[in-house]
Amino acid sequence: MLKKARIVTLQGVLNEKVYQERVSRSGCFLGNTLLEQVANQAKLSNAVVGVAGAGGIGGAVALGLARLGVRHIKIADPDSFEVSNINRQFGASLATVGRNKALVVAEEVHKLAGDVTIEVYPEGIQKHTADAFVEGCDLVLDQMDFYSIGERYALHRAYRKSETCKGMLASSVVGWGANIYKFEKDGLTLEDFYGIPEDVQMTPELVDKLVKLQASYQPRFPSIPDIYGWMQDTGNVPILSIAPTASHYLILCRSTLMLCDLEGAPYSTPLPAMPKYYWFDGSTFDNGIYEFNGQWANPDEHQKHFNVA
Repeated sequence: MLKKARIVTLQGVLNEKVYQERVSRSGCFLGNTLLEQVANQAKLSNAVVGVAGAGGIGGAVALGLARLGVRHIKIADPDSFEVSNINRQFGASLATVGRNKALVVAEEVHKLAGDVTIEVYPEGIQKHTADAFVEGCDLVLDQMDFYSIGERYALHRAYRKSETCKGMLASSVVGWGANIYKFEKDGLTLEDFYGIPEDVQMTPELVDKLVKLQASYQPRFPSIPDIYGWMQDTGNVPILSIAPTASHYLILCRSTLMLCDLEGAPYSTPLPAMPKYYWFDGSTFDNGIYEFNGQWANPDEHQKHFNVA
């Protein structure tokens, strides 16, 4: 029998007057009328959001959700902060190096106003924790490492079984840009999308496939061989420190629209489900809806601009 998930809970205490004041400046954009705005802020207040991964995207998104007024957040991550995380990850500092990411992020978010209840899963998402993590969630954000195949499959299976979860969003960054994509319960599954056994051993060929399957918009510079060479030399994935902020914005916008039932006409343009995704690049201003197909969406981007044979 699988063991139960270990959960550390930081209990929020609601002061209604303080809560309403701290979220008041967002309310105008949550509906067409005051009644709609009040009702949708209440939806955010009562929502439960699971953030799987407390790294460069997940940690800051958890903070953003709390600022929006979401008062129940679950955070899962088994990793500890390293010095190289300081360039981009909320909660990372010399003082927190070696500490569990989910616990540090939870503590910082809880300090915000004291009215957010946070459930921490310091073991991260595993087969024996995924169901408990998703249970009761209205929305799940998959910000786990792309190579955590078995763990991500477990999270997605739990999402599809959930009767309460409205959707699942994910985002990744490449170079100066970021994407966002959505999984629907009756749409393309992560397992079918990857087509990879969950217990597979990672190889350079598999890494290349996974990169193109979730980050398929090629940076203009440097070249892809140079990026892969850097990865091989350092053993790390290169991430521009400012790029995750684009993911934070995209995830938080879509999360708010979905939780408030505003994703769709006349309020907004829906995000298409996988394998389609939205991409924005701050260096080129390229943006739009693309589709993951295992290839680069913009092949020869480097060669086209730098005349490289």
